[in-house]
Amino acid sequence: MKLFALSDPHLSFGVPGKSMDRFGEEWVKHPDKIKAHWERLVGPEDVVAVPGDISWAKKFEAAMADLDWIGGLPGKKIILRGNHDIWWPSPSLLERELHPSISFIQNNHVKIGPFVFFGSRMWDTQEYSVFDLIEWDAKKGAIPGVKSGGDLAEQERIYDRELMRLKLSVDSIPAGTAGIRIGLSHYPPLDHLLKPSRASNLYAQADAEHVLFGHLHSVKKEMAGRAFGNLAGVEYHLASCDYLDYTPKLICEA
Repeated sequence: MKLFALSDPHLSFGVPGKSMDRFGEEWVKHPDKIKAHWERLVGPEDVVAVPGDISWAKKFEAAMADLDWIGGLPGKKIILRGNHDIWWPSPSLLERELHPSISFIQNNHVKIGPFVFFGSRMWDTQEYSVFDLIEWDAKKGAIPGVKSGGDLAEQERIYDRELMRLKLSVDSIPAGTAGIRIGLSHYPPLDHLLKPSRASNLYAQADAEHVLFGHLHSVKKEMAGRAFGNLAGVEYHLASCDYLDYTPKLICEA
């Protein structure tokens, strides 16, 4: 069984007016690229992690078109909420309505074959920064403002809450559970220079072998294939689909 990762598909089958084409030529018809590469690489017994920013839909009913599209692709899937997944409903609704090939992480863990998945969405934080990794386009208004005062306090409050959710997910794994532990996050849980963080410490303490995340787009070309890596025995993988040329990345095989 192979494990792949591909994050941030930003699908819009249920909201056709919300195309990614406006973000550049590389995004034009990007679902076709994802589908072609996915079907070429992923077998029916393999697993693909999709850690966030799955659909542009605002309501779950509209997101179902995107979720069913993912469900129809080969293999089993494990999903995590991203910052744009405002359609994300209650766990009970997800359990009832998701395509049978899709599992999800929300304060829990999921075991698929030899892989044990856990994680949390995470958030921006002053603790570390990936600002220098991105090719900002000021004309598109892409450069974020520096937070201060109440905005900064709210940012850190959300980040601390996500750390607690990560702990809940880790604690849901029964003692003695065998398998290859795979951490999921939407936001990077540390910077691209691999400076330890509170989040990376939690993933390491949970015996993660790999941590898969996305969120970052327009990574500088000179960093292609070189961002992130191994810290304290944990391999950190940026899996945003544009960073991977819309191709699922093989993480490991067991």
